[in-house]
Amino acid sequence: MKRIIIAAFALFLALAAAQAREVKVRNVKGLRRAIEQASVGDTIRLHKGFYRFRESLRIEGKSNLVLIGDDAIISGGVRIGRWRLRKASGMAEGARRLNLKRYPLSGVVTKGDPHLTGPSWSEFFADGRPMRLSEWPDGGPLPLDSVVVRGQGRIRNQPGDGFGTIAFSSDRPLEWKDPTLGWLSGCFRFGWTNEMVPIAEMGPGKTFTAGDLTNYGFGFQPGDRFQRWRVLNIPEEVTLPGEYSLDASSKTAVLMLPDGCKRLEMSVMEDPLIVLDGCEKVTLQGFELCCSRGDGIVITAGRDVQVKDCDIHGLGHVAAKIDSSSRRCGLSGCHLYELGAGGVELAGGDRRNVERGDNYVEDCRIHNYNRIENQYRVGVVMSGLGNRITACEFYDSASMAILMLGNDQTVEYCNVHHVCMDIEDNGALYYGRSFAHRGGVIRWNYFHDIDVPFNVRAVYHDDGSGAAEVYGNVFQRISSPPVQIGGGSYIHYHDNTFIDLPCAAIKVDGRLKTWGADRVPIMRDSIRHVDSPAFWEHYPELEPYLNGDPAEPQHNTLINNVFCNVAAAFEKVVWSDHFYNNDIEGRANFFDEMHGNIKLDKLDGGLVLPERVPPTSQHELHFIHDAFNGAQYGILDERHTAANGNSQ
Repeated sequence: MKRIIIAAFALFLALAAAQAREVKVRNVKGLRRAIEQASVGDTIRLHKGFYRFRESLRIEGKSNLVLIGDDAIISGGVRIGRWRLRKASGMAEGARRLNLKRYPLSGVVTKGDPHLTGPSWSEFFADGRPMRLSEWPDGGPLPLDSVVVRGQGRIRNQPGDGFGTIAFSSDRPLEWKDPTLGWLSGCFRFGWTNEMVPIAEMGPGKTFTAGDLTNYGFGFQPGDRFQRWRVLNIPEEVTLPGEYSLDASSKTAVLMLPDGCKRLEMSVMEDPLIVLDGCEKVTLQGFELCCSRGDGIVITAGRDVQVKDCDIHGLGHVAAKIDSSSRRCGLSGCHLYELGAGGVELAGGDRRNVERGDNYVEDCRIHNYNRIENQYRVGVVMSGLGNRITACEFYDSASMAILMLGNDQTVEYCNVHHVCMDIEDNGALYYGRSFAHRGGVIRWNYFHDIDVPFNVRAVYHDDGSGAAEVYGNVFQRISSPPVQIGGGSYIHYHDNTFIDLPCAAIKVDGRLKTWGADRVPIMRDSIRHVDSPAFWEHYPELEPYLNGDPAEPQHNTLINNVFCNVAAAFEKVVWSDHFYNNDIEGRANFFDEMHGNIKLDKLDGGLVLPERVPPTSQHELHFIHDAFNGAQYGILDERHTAANGNSQ
């Protein structure tokens, strides 16, 4: 009987393949009809041109379907004739006023972590490139050195009164007709929180009062380098090509188009451009998605759904989302850029039952993904269990490249540079704040050229995170220690190269024994409710770890790493120069095993960067040591490390 069923199924597939068609479409109506009528094995090919959506293109329950966009552009915007632009009286030379009463319009809204993230306002695009809100002053943000009323903070019930008031010294804002069109934007207290809140009023004493809560209130230390602010969206400040100001109440805008602009558009669509729900073996290939307020592509409950060779840019939110119920879905060979609030949200897998998602982002170029929401909006944020990022390049970002949450996640062969350019206390790859997030693998990546005046890492194991293996990576030209282990355990660094650093290579601390001690019971209790035997069996070390002292860093290793031309390599690896050191209980070394580490002045054989190798070769990776060609070097291990963390 089983053979009969298999034969019948094979016959069904053969008949379906024989009936497969290629359907060519030229407009949105034809595209929706073709998808509705598509059968197993069909290919839908879009003719070159614009396909402007007003609602999501939904592909539901389809299997073995291929959609190919031959230079097809999927847009969530409307084109605006330049003849609608009128000279803006009282504004800068070249500024034009635009009446938008015939268009659906969404005004500027509060933005910034941890305010709720979501679609952007209606933005303008010149020849496909996003324009930007007008800014005052043009020369860059101002220091936050005159706080009149600190204001109440949104986070942790920070004390204060009202929404806060700050002062300014320039006479320029006195020339603005309506200051309440403006928005205060910047880091108002800490360097890891960049916000954008409305101006409620401009006071007679040269003050701005906010119209919404900020996260921590205004101000912390006078003159702090992270505290800076500016005003956005004032019509009189549309003074440079590519700027605009939007007034949703009067449905008007003031714009200054870039020289030579031929096409003006405005984003109007809030929903995702494309939604694939319950699909199996569906491929989207060769599309360009742009000019929309919300997301690009959303995949839910998918199986083997692939987004391939697509160009996704100019969106108000993120390029793509893959939900936790999807398996083996991902992006491949895509270019993601000029995004409002991050690149990809990559979920998948069941942590409780230890079921892998195997979703992925591979061979993608991801950059300029913080146009609107600057911080904690990430190139790729990983969650769930058993997903991967492979051979991607991340660059030109205000914030993180990768936020690695969840379990058994892998980041490999990536090229990460010029990220975290406008954020404090963070990392290009950030992994933290949970004892339950375990099994991370970070291998064969190249982290380099992260030169910023802030406290930024290449890989940051924050606030007790652990159970990660980091090997085969190269860290080069990074202005602050590229690795920080913030009180975590079961972290294994081996066969990495640290080169050309003006600072220590690695920082390790025992924060959960000192200022972070109050987080331990919260983190411990957060995973005690996991009642899945599969979870606890998969991580056998977790039970004794939690029953012991998880605040004490333990079972960390540092083996066969190379430190070349670094200002302070191994001798400052344990945070011996930090004031927390005097309060740390127990050993100050934080590594149970250290040997085979090498210190060099230069690499005689040159630097060998990670290359794509078969996964079966991972335990035979010796490319780092092959680079030295017998160079003379010193071995740094336990014997060279004093009990207090200092050595020489």
